Amino acid sequence: MSMWTSLEPAAVTVDPGAVASLRLRIRNTGDTVEEYRLRPAGDAAGWTRVEPDVLRLYPGAEGTAQVTFAPPRTPDAVAGPTPFGIRVEPAEHPEIRDVVEGQVTVGPFTELRCELVPLAVRGRWRAKAAVAVDNLGNQPLTVSLSGRENGDALTVEAEPGSVQVAPGRAAFARLQIRPAAISWVGGTNKHPFTVSALRAGVPDPTELRGTYIQPSVLPRWAMAVCSLLVAAALAFVALWFTAQPTVATSAREKAGVPRKLPENQPKPPSPPPPPPSKAPEEKPEEPAPDPSKDEGPKEQTIRSNANGGWYLQANGGSQVDGTQIGQSAQWTDDQFGRNQWWIIHHYPEDNTVALESGSAPGSVVQLKENTNEVELWKADPEQLKSGQLPPQQKWRLVDADDGRTRIVNMRNQECLTDTQNDKGALSWQCSDGPNDVQDWKIAEGP
Repeated sequence: MSMWTSLEPAAVTVDPGAVASLRLRIRNTGDTVEEYRLRPAGDAAGWTRVEPDVLRLYPGAEGTAQVTFAPPRTPDAVAGPTPFGIRVEPAEHPEIRDVVEGQVTVGPFTELRCELVPLAVRGRWRAKAAVAVDNLGNQPLTVSLSGRENGDALTVEAEPGSVQVAPGRAAFARLQIRPAAISWVGGTNKHPFTVSALRAGVPDPTELRGTYIQPSVLPRWAMAVCSLLVAAALAFVALWFTAQPTVATSAREKAGVPRKLPENQPKPPSPPPPPPSKAPEEKPEEPAPDPSKDEGPKEQTIRSNANGGWYLQANGGSQVDGTQIGQSAQWTDDQFGRNQWWIIHHYPEDNTVALESGSAPGSVVQLKENTNEVELWKADPEQLKSGQLPPQQKWRLVDADDGRTRIVNMRNQECLTDTQNDKGALSWQCSDGPNDVQDWKIAEGP
């Protein structure tokens, strides 16, 4: 044995964002000059520093190094005791290297972020939304969710009613929103509602406010048209029974002996012969359409129905597999190589389409494996032509009225959803009735 080591103290406590330190002592008990390299090890190595990291000691000499811990205020520094180690590696005698072990206890901190997605929902009979709960602290959290409506106009239910979120992770809960009464006539009603997110051990909840938009089943113009039709029908029936004429005659046949007509009565002239029929003129045959002039699918734009219409785009005009498909509120024209133009390939045999990027020929929109994120990926040319693409690369266009279209993926049957940012679009469970972030307008220009 050619060295002696000691930690003073062997355990230390530090809060995230703060700094704590201890001392490492090393003595050269051998008979030659030795150089010791010091390296942190274990889960805390990322935020542990040793100064100096090299000690050169003569026989019998002792050196000291300071070990400093600076855990970040992020979920990476998990709350609680964490073992650590300092590797001591002699340069001359590496076979006697050692690991000096100790324990650092990281204090807890809590940071919670909740978001209601989307902020406004729409539906005649019911609507769906979601609450995203992000744990930005360094200890597990339990959050209870409850809905509250203003008055008795709505019922808001969270499923599940509580979620457990690990540090650095996110959890989602779905909201079922139902009106207390159906609005048959009267335009569109807006009902505000509140979702409370209560963290265990904290008396005050985080409140998320949203709006439920409830259109009437029958719009006002339909009622006006029905009233006019009923009034017209009643007027027609009244005229039919009051204005029908009655015809009477006073003529009578006079009795008497029939008279015989004279024999030399001239015969009436024969009718003239009909004019000769004219043969129908033959129309010249129209030339058959030339199939070689088929222009194929055209480039089109795809815009969401939310906030003035964000453009679907291949972010940055990149042609690399895995490029995010995002949205932009601005029309960029050819700045990024026509990345906001799309070629829609239609396959009649199963009524599906493929969305090919105008800036990345041969690359189509698909769902990222095991996620609901939307990305750009190179398609097999023969499969793109024949329509024999994998389900994650195929979509179905569903008419949503008023010139709007739902874009449904064939792998998970979820709708392409505008997240209202320039990062990335997602697929999400299709809502019932109109939904601005899931309704798209497809056109041949901006």
